[in-house]
Amino acid sequence: MVSTFQAQQHQNSFNTEIDKADSKQEKIEASREKYSEFVQSCNAIYQEATPTQLVDKQTNSITITNGVYYHLGTVNGKPLNGTALTGGGFNSNFNPMFKEPATGSKVTPEQEALIKRRQSYSQDEHQGANELVAVFMSLSMLAEGKKSVDSMNDDAMFTQHFPKFAKGIGLDLSQPFTINGKSFTYSQGTLQMIATED
Repeated sequence: MVSTFQAQQHQNSFNTEIDKADSKQEKIEASREKYSEFVQSCNAIYQEATPTQLVDKQTNSITITNGVYYHLGTVNGKPLNGTALTGGGFNSNFNPMFKEPATGSKVTPEQEALIKRRQSYSQDEHQGANELVAVFMSLSMLAEGKKSVDSMNDDAMFTQHFPKFAKGIGLDLSQPFTINGKSFTYSQGTLQMIATED
């Protein structure tokens, strides 16, 4: 009986160690995926890759997926493209993120190009890009259920800039539209969710 109890105790501690190792491995993998996504986003900006269109004009629908390089309209005639990162934040061609060089090491040609790109836009253009990115991120949070329609309508920045954002990406606000499968209308400055029948 004692040996059975000891065997069970040993088995329980062994399982706990496996669970800890699995959890650690999952965190490492998630970290690698986030870093890979970040690098892909920076490369898309650096290489001036063709972005994915955010709106399917046939169905008047938006599909937002983290890690995808999207076109978000234009600011002062200049295209605004970028990626919502799984780890948080938005990496755009107007304000590209980059990994800071280690102390004492040189800036890479890619980092230098991203810094020059960031500096090529005026303060007003950065402000315009930030407004459009804020609308995009709000829509992303709405699609994920992290924001409500009421909070969107109470957000002065969203209500002010959403029509301009929609026009820039080709979303027709005169008819219903979907965001990640959820249906909405926008009328007289108010966003409304359309109830769907299950």
